[in-house]
Amino acid sequence: MGGSWANTSTNDWKFAAIQQIGLTISQKYSSIEDSFLDASRKTSKVNFTNFVDFIEKNEALRGFNFTTPLMQKLFGYMDPHQKTFLSVKDWLSAF
Repeated sequence: MGGSWANTSTNDWKFAAIQQIGLTISQKYSSIEDSFLDASRKTSKVNFTNFVDFIEKNEALRGFNFTTPLMQKLFGYMDPHQKTFLSVKDWLSAF
């Protein structure tokens, strides 16, 4: 059963990245809420800069080759209401 690029969804990379971040969270934090507090710097929002810092600090996307535009697309995908930040509800929904 061979695959081809034509059968590959453009969202597969986003799904794989979110899965890997979730795996990192489960390995390094006692709860998803604790990871949110760390990412948000103990506030109620994770902005793009905080998100990138969290990813880099935890090496959560090791093996991926993310450019800033791709990281922005991933962040935007996780922010369904396009608020420019992630709430704890968004965080829980993603991971």
